[in-house]
Amino acid sequence: PFHTSTYFSASLQREQPFGYLTPRSWDGTRTSETPRYPLLVLLHGLNSNFREWYEKTRIGTYLNAYQMVVVFAEGGNGWYTNGVDNTEKYEDDLIHDLLPHIQKTLPVLPAGKAWGIGGLSMGGYGAVKNALKHPHLFSIAVSHAGSLEKPMLPEPHPVFGDPEKDIALRRQENPYYLIEQALCGYPTHRPQLLLDCGLSDPFLEVNRRFQNHLNFLGYAHEYHEANGHHTWPYWDRALRRVLPTVAERIGAELREL
Repeated sequence: PFHTSTYFSASLQREQPFGYLTPRSWDGTRTSETPRYPLLVLLHGLNSNFREWYEKTRIGTYLNAYQMVVVFAEGGNGWYTNGVDNTEKYEDDLIHDLLPHIQKTLPVLPAGKAWGIGGLSMGGYGAVKNALKHPHLFSIAVSHAGSLEKPMLPEPHPVFGDPEKDIALRRQENPYYLIEQALCGYPTHRPQLLLDCGLSDPFLEVNRRFQNHLNFLGYAHEYHEANGHHTWPYWDRALRRVLPTVAERIGAELREL
């Protein structure tokens, strides 16, 4: 079943909600004997909330096949980023508040190889960006129809600020720049990227441009296009398609059905 809970976010200075799914074999207690499972964090899109992944897809059914914990983060409209005026620190909330709370309360394996992050649209951007900035936490990032160019658009933005005055912030939050930085480090510090987009999606060209950038630089990734719009029926199919790859990467065992 879908569980909801809250934690205090020091970064946002308020209680934040989140949702989670755990393997049926977990009885809700945590001792030193409790089995630990891989973790997948899922991020929602703009004008959405943490419940929608569960309510609008069949993820509850798909996960019956895997032994993993899935956490649904609440990101408001904050782009999983520490915004320009430093009031809404949604990246810090995710990395320094939610994830440590998960480690304390849910039966998850340590960060790194056994953790993945994914999302759609704004959440696809957030997944790619945060995996590249925090590769010690995540070994794989999934983006469904990611809005990957938002920090590059030449217009003022409530999170990314002014295109000229806040250029330093925008660079730090730009997946194109972060890919180049990742290639300057150790190969083991590069999260695997799985990207996809619907053929009728308004972000199709955005995703094709990013895939071309990855190809040009030689960053290992998978990219997939399929029929679909910027809507839940497409994201449901896309999630089902990538789950086996994600499960294999983070080491989630198949459950005996």
